[in-house]
Amino acid sequence: MKFFEDVVCQSIKNGKIVCGDAYIVERTPDCTIAILCDGIGSGVYANIAAISCASRLLELFRSGVSQGAACEMVAESMHRARRESVPFSAFSAARILPDGQFAVYSYEAPPPVIIKNGTAGVLKLRFSPAGYEQIGASNGVLNLGDSLVLCSDGVTQAGLGRGFTFGIGAEGLAEYINYILNLGASPDALPEKICAMAAQVSGGRREDDATAAVLTCRNAREITMLSGPPSLRSKNRAFVERFMAAPGARVVCGSTTAEILSRELGREVRLKSAGTSMGNPPEYLMDGIDLITEGAVVLNQINNLLGENPDRFVGGTPAERVCAMLCNADVIRFIVGRSVNDAHTELLFKQLGIRPRDAAIRLMIKKLREMGKLILEEYY
Repeated sequence: MKFFEDVVCQSIKNGKIVCGDAYIVERTPDCTIAILCDGIGSGVYANIAAISCASRLLELFRSGVSQGAACEMVAESMHRARRESVPFSAFSAARILPDGQFAVYSYEAPPPVIIKNGTAGVLKLRFSPAGYEQIGASNGVLNLGDSLVLCSDGVTQAGLGRGFTFGIGAEGLAEYINYILNLGASPDALPEKICAMAAQVSGGRREDDATAAVLTCRNAREITMLSGPPSLRSKNRAFVERFMAAPGARVVCGSTTAEILSRELGREVRLKSAGTSMGNPPEYLMDGIDLITEGAVVLNQINNLLGENPDRFVGGTPAERVCAMLCNADVIRFIVGRSVNDAHTELLFKQLGIRPRDAAIRLMIKKLREMGKLILEEYY
């Protein structure tokens, strides 16, 4: 599976405390969306305008409005700002399909730069009317190793009046990217270097907010988590077959789930560690499975650990190791059985603050999405 990793760098205009640009990314099974907005001016007012614009675009996409229509609606509404004192923001909105096909809509923003076969070039925009405004569109395909670069005009207008009549421009940005790529820089190092270059050509000052985002296509690091018996025993075979067919690492949370797996595959479950406490529960072994441990207790522990620095996971407990695997993964697939374990509703579980399996998984999914992971869910 292709994964579109994003790395972003922002630099704040000298004398300001917040950046007037806003960047958000959202991944779903259907597409990856990246939105970069540049609020008019700088400081808090510009920051609010940029965040408002980015949030509005994202909500329109989520509600099913097409990318083109959503961008045209927002661009058209910006016309008011030319006559009234209302927030204004330029924007670039990219939508990348799982196969790498992408479209970028740009309003009052620099055109995107694409890096293919190690060479950067500016994408040509096709302009169309959006009410009284004009909006540009470009498209292409990202193959493995290709990158898409979005930036605010704090980058392309860098150097304005300091040897560059209108700033370095998008062509100048592409030339700089080619220069540092030839020096051996990796795509994930580009955003920081681009922002540093923008300050350098502006006499060592950050004369405007600058944001550079690079989305790079690579093979995804995938992990699949299996937990909970299916709602019907007749689903056990499909439940197990789907799990074993999934690419990447495989993790099982639940001793009953492990027994189903063992029975359907005809493979023995062996005890690796009996565990010493609730904080270090038992762990099991099975051929073809990366890690097997307990269910609700461990899922709650994983949820509590998510967001912590993975470098702190030094205890080697099953929950810590699963959490480290999740942090390292790009695509996380949950295959969950809907059978209810009556033990999870006992007063002891409630007294200890242990949530039922489904509740713990929902909380995990929310945190993982906030971390930028692509989450796939299947229920049996």
